[in-house]
Amino acid sequence: MKQKLLFLALICGAFLTLAPTSAKAQSDYYYYESISNPSKTINFLIGVYVTKNEFITRDDGTGYTKIRMAVINQEGAEPFKWTDYKIYIKLKNNDMFYNYTTQAKEGDLSCNWTVQPGQNHIQYVCFDKAFDINQIDMIWLGMSDNKFFDLVRSDKK
Repeated sequence: MKQKLLFLALICGAFLTLAPTSAKAQSDYYYYESISNPSKTINFLIGVYVTKNEFITRDDGTGYTKIRMAVINQEGAEPFKWTDYKIYIKLKNNDMFYNYTTQAKEGDLSCNWTVQPGQNHIQYVCFDKAFDINQIDMIWLGMSDNKFFDLVRSDKK
């Protein structure tokens, strides 16, 4: 009997320990889309992690918002070259803006980089605006050939 009670207490403790982690995981939503062409030479998945954002204050008092994104280039595709493409954000109040081109030639804030087939790449995009992520209505990826892809929120069906 004591063993059963001890086992039950351990199981309840495990559930209580995991509960905050599960709640946090559900709140970490993101926007994503899988993009490919019929021949699969272009075949990548993009994710914009709006809950992974940071407002940076510059020395002059101005600031910008930095948001993490990831690109997964699928096996068999050609190398994917990100060439200063833009992430567009529309807020619920109809304000719309997109990330700006940074001066970085390499590193986390660069606007030009390549993802090899079968690889993933994490990058940051910068917006010259402070905004509340709860006010985001829609997000798009805008590519240089005037193609726009609507990114889907992960916790919405």
